[in-house]
Amino acid sequence: MLPQLGMDWLVELTSEHYYGPTTLGALREFIRLGEIDGETIVINTCDGARRQVREMPDVWEIAQPVVDKDQIEIQLGDPVGPGVAKMSIRLQERIRDLEQTLQEERRALAESQQRYNELERKYQELLLRDMS
Repeated sequence: MLPQLGMDWLVELTSEHYYGPTTLGALREFIRLGEIDGETIVINTCDGARRQVREMPDVWEIAQPVVDKDQIEIQLGDPVGPGVAKMSIRLQERIRDLEQTLQEERRALAESQQRYNELERKYQELLLRDMS
């Protein structure tokens, strides 16, 4: 992380899933798009402080979407909200990629360990022959 980028925030999607690091500008955009709301928890990675977005007036007041008070919006589907679902899907894809990479690395490590064991056995055999 480069301090100059200001990517000092993590968005808590669920108790086990996070999005980030990201910037204050990105948080404002997530609010504007309806991907996060005032109840969303964000974590400052510089000091570890956790707070709800609504407790951050520099982000929340500027970014709140304009809502017609006479309009009632009903959202069906994912109970955690569309924004969290989108972010969660991206996280799941990233996790799947990392798990695949980890599996490949473990396979390469096992092959290297097997090759090392073979070479060690041959070395010991050569030592025994030389001693005889």
